[in-house]
Amino acid sequence: MLSLIACNIRTSLRNTSIVIWAFLFPLIMATIFMTMFSNFSSSQYTSGIALGVVTDTNWSRATGLRTLVESLSGESSGGGTAEADGAEKSVETDDEALFALTRYASSDEARSAVLAGEVVAYLAVDSDGEPTLFVSPSETGTTSQAIIQVVLDRYLQGEAIVQDLAERDPTALAMPGAVAALSQNLSGSNADTAELDLLREPPQEMGRYYYALLGYTCIMCADVAKTLIERTRSGASALGDRCQVSATPPGRQLAAALVASWLIVMASTLTSVAYLWLAAGVSFGGRIWLTPVACAAISLVSCAFGALIGSLPGATPRVKDALVTICTLGLSLPAGLFGEPAVELGNWLTQNVPLLQLVNPATQASEALFALTFYDSLVPFAQALAALVAIAAVLAAGAVLCMRRTRHAYR
Repeated sequence: MLSLIACNIRTSLRNTSIVIWAFLFPLIMATIFMTMFSNFSSSQYTSGIALGVVTDTNWSRATGLRTLVESLSGESSGGGTAEADGAEKSVETDDEALFALTRYASSDEARSAVLAGEVVAYLAVDSDGEPTLFVSPSETGTTSQAIIQVVLDRYLQGEAIVQDLAERDPTALAMPGAVAALSQNLSGSNADTAELDLLREPPQEMGRYYYALLGYTCIMCADVAKTLIERTRSGASALGDRCQVSATPPGRQLAAALVASWLIVMASTLTSVAYLWLAAGVSFGGRIWLTPVACAAISLVSCAFGALIGSLPGATPRVKDALVTICTLGLSLPAGLFGEPAVELGNWLTQNVPLLQLVNPATQASEALFALTFYDSLVPFAQALAALVAIAAVLAAGAVLCMRRTRHAYR
């Protein structure tokens, strides 16, 4: 039995197609993801937005707004002033500050800078103390423009609260600087807040694609079991006909083929997980020691699916190869491998047709690793593993029926 398993493993690893698609292709895809999206992360934030301000007398009197904007640009509230003959860049600012502030002596200079693309927008304060935001036409609707507008809206809300407080209790704001301090606290980032993590780790933009890639590998590696089953079944190939009349019982040959294919797929998935952990920085929620359990269940489904395809009666090898390819692409699509439209499709199916996602082995493979990474409880992980084992059992039962039917047909 062991010699049969070792022979099947050696024979499979000499197959260039199996080596490429089972071992190299997942690593190549993971490398492509790492290269294309290396600068994307859900924890990234925008910084250094080029913002201009008109530093006239009205701006000097708008103490609260001036303090807010200069603090967000990494300056103290007593930052630089405008020169009479042109714009002055703010100095000694933080490299990670939200705004990169540029001061202008007049609105005409600021407007020219906006139209020239030197700054995204500029702020000006009128004689009544009301701020106005002027945005470049090319920046309308962009993230930078939205961020500036949110900051300005937040400031105006704080000013409205201050005015309401002054009307209700004028003595509360009698102390010098109280208005500016209160406005800064309401508009800025000095609020007493605490960040709460609902998941074990902050979600990453590329995480779902990596997990979907492992689901894709699960279906694609079914070709390993399919190929080994064809080599042991009469009528599938000349080698299968010779194996059936050999001294080794057919049942032992099939068992050796299935065990060998499971070991090969297990090695493939473990290699992919190790590459994602070491090279792509996927932490798996600090539970890397549980990933072999997920890989074992994934490999079990892959072997059962390959056995079912390989034992289909009357199907030629080309038809079986086409079935593996079609199923790999079709089942991987709802798992979210092929970009944002696939992710949206998977989300829609999960919400509206959850049963389809439950019986999809590619989706459950990715869900198992997703649950392992982000959920505190291991219950969702165990549920995904149970779904994978149940899918493998159904596929294996179908393979047994097909093998029985093929055996009876050739008697």
